Amino acid sequence: MVNAEEDVLRALFDSFESMRNKDPDRLLELHSRRGYTLFNDAPPFQLLEDETGLSLKMSILSQVQDLTYNIRNLHVKVFGGVAVAAYELEMSGILVYQYRFEGQRWFRRARCTTVLLKEDEGWRIVHEHFSPIDTSSSAIL
Repeated sequence: MVNAEEDVLRALFDSFESMRNKDPDRLLELHSRRGYTLFNDAPPFQLLEDETGLSLKMSILSQVQDLTYNIRNLHVKVFGGVAVAAYELEMSGILVYQYRFEGQRWFRRARCTTVLLKEDEGWRIVHEHFSPIDTSSSAIL
């Protein structure tokens, strides 16, 4: 079970590293194509499914420069072929406006739950839920 937890952690951290490194192929590879869903802490505040959810998540690659992240209070549980990671996330960077040559500091602080599914290729993210820790934490600074 320890190896499974390590593999889950690797997939989770790889997803954040792929965002930081602006690697869309790796980011997509780490998400399940069997029904990905997303509840985000930014609009639209509704369940996003499949390509819609992935498109919103992928937008961070072009909209945020100099991305940094910190994961705290991480708890991982593996239940056979399903794993749940619960953690607090801090992300920051420069929010870049397309079509204008300017940007603003961006900071996100959220409670997160990530559900991963063991597929033939390895652990893949099948669901994510981000909830802001307070009303001002996922805002432009």
